[in-house]
This record gives sequence, structure tokens and C-alpha cells, in this order.
Amino acid sequence: MTKIQKKADFTGQTIYVGMDVHLKNWNITLYHGQQYLRKFQQESNPDVLIKHLRANYPNAHFKLAYEAGFCGFWIQRSFERAGMECIVVNAADVPQTDKGTKTKTDTTDSRRIGLALSGGMLTPIHIPDEQTESDRCIVRYRYKLRNDLTRSKVRIKSHLHKCGIKLPAEFAKSKFTAAFIKWLKALEIPHHFSKLTLNRMIEHVEYLQGQILQLTRDLRVLVRTERYQGQAKLLMSVPGIGSLSALTLLTELGTIKRFKTFYHLNSFVGLCPTEFSSGESERKGSITPRHHSLLRSLMIEMAWSAVRLDPAMTLAYNDYLKRMTGKRAIIRIARRMLSRIYHILLKQQSYEKGIVK
Repeated sequence: MTKIQKKADFTGQTIYVGMDVHLKNWNITLYHGQQYLRKFQQESNPDVLIKHLRANYPNAHFKLAYEAGFCGFWIQRSFERAGMECIVVNAADVPQTDKGTKTKTDTTDSRRIGLALSGGMLTPIHIPDEQTESDRCIVRYRYKLRNDLTRSKVRIKSHLHKCGIKLPAEFAKSKFTAAFIKWLKALEIPHHFSKLTLNRMIEHVEYLQGQILQLTRDLRVLVRTERYQGQAKLLMSVPGIGSLSALTLLTELGTIKRFKTFYHLNSFVGLCPTEFSSGESERKGSITPRHHSLLRSLMIEMAWSAVRLDPAMTLAYNDYLKRMTGKRAIIRIARRMLSRIYHILLKQQSYEKGIVK
């Protein structure tokens, strides 16, 4: 008598996969609905997990999630190409318990993500297309080099202070002009290795300046491409926005239509206040700690320019100063300017100075 074997078939059912991803290994936790299945560790390779899931849960629909971090979005794209639904989430948005904060491990993290995913409690972040992500890389790299240059300049001034050398009055507020660097190179320091240290520091500053200059040229070429030229021209009509700032906004925001309202854009940039309201009580606190660090600092920098260059913003800023500090006032101006940028990109209209509302 022939025995008929029937293999497991998960057609119409969903397997939820919580992943805690690291450089060498991933911690994986599986759920079937709200039912915990198992946890395991594997190498950091999507193909290994795809093969395991298909072999053990044939014909199932797979939903995977991991926290945004250093690994970017290539993992998400690998699972999407394999026909599996994968989302990337903000680590701060994954539900946490008090016990979890006191016993945090990679295994508990993956279990927490998997459980929240199976319960429909996770909201995915936006995944940019590969071209936008590629363009974003070179823009961000220039900002990183600029920060490196600032640190290198501080090191030089700190070294001079340790050597007991005071800056002449004409260089007290110097921004490392050619004349200042020439003066640094001509300095006589009695100890050989102190002088050698200064020389190496100067070489590093000059190297970074050269790299930033080359990157700036690369970005000027990028902003003139068909992909960005039209949108960048609109943004550069805004006071305080040049080609680099325009390119930063376009690569970081992606398509403006992904923000359903200005509220969503403002929340993404982080120019909104914290709020603690209940019942009839309404209380708003300081600016939210959740923010896009690059865009928020860029908007505040741009707001200072707008206060000087746009009469409407000058009036608004002075009006705010009557009832709040300058720091709070400039945040309000930055929020206004962000609202206008949203309108510019959405309606494809240039900025107009002197418009109060």
C-alpha cells in the first residue's frame, strides 16, 4: 500500500520576520501571526535568509522589517527583488517595554521588531530610489569633509595655544585665508616635532580644502543635469539658497509629493515643537528632538539670510522678537520658509520677496 505524503503548505498565510542587522551577523525572529515560532542567528546575507524561509515555509507571504542604520537600503531592495515585502523603520518607533530597556540584546531587538510587525504597529520610513540615494551620497560627503576641515582648523589653533603662540590681531578671526596659512608655515617653533606636527596639520587642511573644492565642482555639474536643473532653479529663487543648498534639499527630500501635507514635511525636518496636551489642557514645549539634522540646520541658516534679504521676513522676525527670544523667533522664520519651499516645489512657482502671507 502506497503512503501519500502531504507537505506543509503556507499558501495564503503570512510569516513575519524581525531582523536585527549588523556587519557580520543578523539575529532573526519569526512569527506566524502573533504566534512566536523561533529565533536564530545567520551571516549577513539576504540570500541565506531567503533560501531558509522558502524551504521551511513554502508558498507563504513574507513580511520583513529591520531598523534604519549604517547598512542603508540594499538589504530591503534584495528582499523586494525576491518578491518579499520588506520595510525599514525608525528605531525610535519600535514599541519598547521598561524591561526591554534594561535587558537590551540583539536577540530581544529582533523579537521586538518581529512582534511589532506582526501586530501592524510599525510605520516604514521612505525608501529613496537608487539614483537619488547615489546623488545624496556625494552631497553628504561634502558636508562631512567640511566638518573634518573645521575640526582640523581647531586642532591647529589648539596646537598653537599649547606652544604658547598667540595669533596676531589681523588673524584673530581668520578663516584660514592664504595669508594666514603662509604665516603659519613661516612660524618658528623651537622644538622640531612641534614644528613638524604643525606642518602636517597644515598639509591636512590644504588637502581637505582641495577635496572640498573638487567636490563643489562635481556638485555644480550634478545640479545642472536634467534631473535637478529645473527644480534647483526654483529653489535658488529663495533668499539664502544656492546651488549646494538646493541640491541638498532635492536629494534629501526626494519627491515633494511623498509628503501629503506641510505638517508631514515639517515633522520630517523637525521644526515643530513638542506637545503635551490632554483634555482641555494644551501645552507646547521646545523644538522636537526628532529631526533631520542636516536639513534643520540648513533651514535655520537659510532663515537668517531670509531675515536680511526679504522685507516680509524682516518684519515677521521683528514681530516675533516682541514676544519671544531670538532663537525661538528664527525657528518660526525657518518654519515659514519651509512652508514656502513646500509650496514652490508643489506648485512649481518661483519665490516672491515681500509677500507677508
